[in-house]
Amino acid sequence: MKKYGISRVIFGLVTATLLSGCVGLEQLNDQTDHTKSNSETHVPVKTTSNQLSNDFYRALIEDGKYKPSKSRGVSLSLDSGYNINNFEIGLMDLSKKVFPTDQYFFREGQVLDSDTIKEWIGRKSKQNPDGLNPGTAEDSKNLKPYYLAQLLEQDYIVKNDNTYELAGLSIGLAMNSQYRYTKDGKEYTQEIDDETLKQQGKEMASIILQRLREIDSLKDVAIVFGIFKQAAPDDIAGGTYLSTATSTKGALISSWSSVNKKYKVFPLVGEEATQDSTQFENFRTNVENFFPNLSGVTGRACYEDGVLTELKVEIITQFYGKAEIIAFAQHCTDMASKYLKYNVPVEVRIKSINGPEALLIQNQATHSFTYHIY
Repeated sequence: MKKYGISRVIFGLVTATLLSGCVGLEQLNDQTDHTKSNSETHVPVKTTSNQLSNDFYRALIEDGKYKPSKSRGVSLSLDSGYNINNFEIGLMDLSKKVFPTDQYFFREGQVLDSDTIKEWIGRKSKQNPDGLNPGTAEDSKNLKPYYLAQLLEQDYIVKNDNTYELAGLSIGLAMNSQYRYTKDGKEYTQEIDDETLKQQGKEMASIILQRLREIDSLKDVAIVFGIFKQAAPDDIAGGTYLSTATSTKGALISSWSSVNKKYKVFPLVGEEATQDSTQFENFRTNVENFFPNLSGVTGRACYEDGVLTELKVEIITQFYGKAEIIAFAQHCTDMASKYLKYNVPVEVRIKSINGPEALLIQNQATHSFTYHIY
């Protein structure tokens, strides 16, 4: 197997800023410039001390610029934007349990580049011996499913005196829940069950771990793995992580744990009504009765260990003036305050063909909603 080299990167001269959110001019004016040098680089440093909350990592910016992933854009090959979002943010959520946001900084993946990832997610063959998916071009008539759809790397950094060093990695494996193929001119879809996905994902993660441990700078860093089940393209709930594991050192993964996080779409279809879905239905009914041009009211609920942790509602409609938008947003605010009384973050986005029109956000303490008209 080929060696996947990476130079050890010392982030002695790096900017730490917020990964999510904006930094005001007054904050930038309060920053202190430091200029140091080491054997590898000579870059000015600015560090912001602000962090919106422990839900967000502070990101590293090198030489005043955000450093995109070496495999930037590769994850866009997933089946939907919902899959992409859940794949990336879900891996970050798994990472928080190993790399706390108040101790670690975030950097997009700099170990695996696009070419390496494309090789690894390809089918194994004489031309591509490092492919993780089964089958070769020569066996095309009896190919096994294309299990692995994508890989995602995230880097986590710690501060050591005046330097920032790579302390850990997270690797997400996006697995296909369906295998679509063509045979004798006809298209077929084969469903892949969760147990098969997990088994294949665990075997692939073990191989990836062995390859990463061959890199000198990664021999002793913690590496988190997450096995992600990609949802069908028309599933607006998006995919979910099924399993996770952490290797602190060595090339073996000792154990895996289940991830009990799921997304549901309201209104429920083919499922028994719940208290959460009933509250949403009451909201939806009152909103639809108020305005004649609605294209749809849907909710995207996140559950962890069976408990609702977040609800995002999207309303799509057509407006013929600003007055309509204001009146509709006010009515939605009234109905949301009445029916969407969840003890979790709730937001309602109102959109039209022209883009976002209004945003409603719940105050969890009072269950009241405030709104913003774009």
